[in-house]
Amino acid sequence: MGLLFQAADSHYRYLGLTLNADTEEIKAAYRKLSKAYHPDMTSLPLEIAAQKFVRLKEAYTVLNNEEERRFYDWQLAQEVSRRQGGRFVWPYEGSTSMKNDGSNISEVWDPDNNSKEPVDRLGGANMELSDQAQAALAFDFFALLVSIVAIVIAVLKQSQS
Repeated sequence: MGLLFQAADSHYRYLGLTLNADTEEIKAAYRKLSKAYHPDMTSLPLEIAAQKFVRLKEAYTVLNNEEERRFYDWQLAQEVSRRQGGRFVWPYEGSTSMKNDGSNISEVWDPDNNSKEPVDRLGGANMELSDQAQAALAFDFFALLVSIVAIVIAVLKQSQS
C-alpha cells in the first residue's frame, strides 16, 4: 500500500498524511492547512488561496468519510496498478459474502488480497427486479427487436435495388 501514497496528487499527499491516518490526524492536518490556505488568513493571492482551500475541503470530506475513503483508496490503487501495467481490480474483489441482513462480514475491499475469483456478495441468490426495472428491460428488449427488424428491412431493400 506504500505505493498509493506516491499516486499523483493524492489527498493523503496534499494533507501530509500516511495511508493509515486516523480521524484525529486527518482533522489536525485539515485545521493546520485551513489556517494556511483560508483566503482571509493567508498572504497568498486570493485566487490561489481559494483554489487551495477548496481542494483542502474536498480532501478532508473524502478522507473523513469511511466509505468515501475506502472508494478513494480503491481508485488510487487502480491508478498505481495502471502505471505499473497491472490488471484492473474490481472494488469488491477479495471481500467476503454478505450476511443475511445485508451487512458486510468484513471490509468491502481488501487491497492485500490477490484473489482472482469473483466474489459472490449475494450468497448465490438472484436479486428480484422491481416492476419499474422489469418494464425498463421489456422496453429495451422491444427497442432492440425493432432495431434489428429495421436493419434487416434496410438490408433487404438495399439488396433488391
